[in-house]
Amino acid sequence: MNAQRKARILFVDDEERIVNLLRVMFRSQYEVLTAQDGASALAILRRERVDVIVSDQRMPGMLGVELLAQACTIAPHTVRLLLTGYADREAIVGSVNEGQIFRFITKPWDHEAIRATLAEAVEVALVQTVPASVAAPPGSVAQVAAPQRPGVLVLDDDEGDVAAIRAALGDEHPLVHAPSVSSALQALARQDIGVMVCESQVGGTETGAVLHALKKHFPALMTVMLTRHTDADEVGRLINHARIYRFASKPIRPAVLQLAVAAAMKEHRRCMADGRQMALQRPVPAAEPDAPAVRGLLQGLRAMAARLRFFNP
Repeated sequence: MNAQRKARILFVDDEERIVNLLRVMFRSQYEVLTAQDGASALAILRRERVDVIVSDQRMPGMLGVELLAQACTIAPHTVRLLLTGYADREAIVGSVNEGQIFRFITKPWDHEAIRATLAEAVEVALVQTVPASVAAPPGSVAQVAAPQRPGVLVLDDDEGDVAAIRAALGDEHPLVHAPSVSSALQALARQDIGVMVCESQVGGTETGAVLHALKKHFPALMTVMLTRHTDADEVGRLINHARIYRFASKPIRPAVLQLAVAAAMKEHRRCMADGRQMALQRPVPAAEPDAPAVRGLLQGLRAMAARLRFFNP
């Protein structure tokens, strides 16, 4: 991005008062473009560079998820955010699985929070424009060759699920089973892992805090979350705080899981090859420090960082 020009933000919402409000809020800081439907937004993306797109979900003609999915193809370097006031789990999950959003923003928004989120998205967009050789200096993590066959780590204490996952994934990648959080962290210390498939709760422990901590330290580790949950707020937190790459519903559907893991492994390799991709994996800062147990386990992993090629201090 040219440092002498303002970042260009495209706001998409079918309510004129919303786009006008956003224009007023951000026009002094950014170059603001607006559209009131998906087709108009796509036309803008096709004819000029946009650094960040913020789309409402509920719009006539084209939902925000559908718009962001097409934006991902038309303008892959544009950082994507979804804005919605509806407790719509399918939309939130779809925004991850199809549109690969960077952040999920709820309506009504907190002004300071949305300013901070836009600033972070612009910073990430700026990184995408830096040449790869500058973003990843010689000898940095992104220039270390990725292993030929990084493994898939399954964090799940249900043997039936593990058997179904093994059957679905076959021998495309080495598969490592961890029935607990501690054993998962130990596996990460011993082996090259590109993708983790996990439940939202293992052994009575919520995995969200652990996934957030892992994403901070291992940004190239992609997570596929298995879930039956319908809590939109929880799914939104997992997207923003743990940077879940894909969601797969339970009971496990082999074809869906195969596609999710394949996409996640492809993204892992992209991150390993190009340091600019790491910025897109940045989680929302935690409100509280990592729990003592998590900190202790991560300290052990950091001591073995030489084996963890995607370690990012």
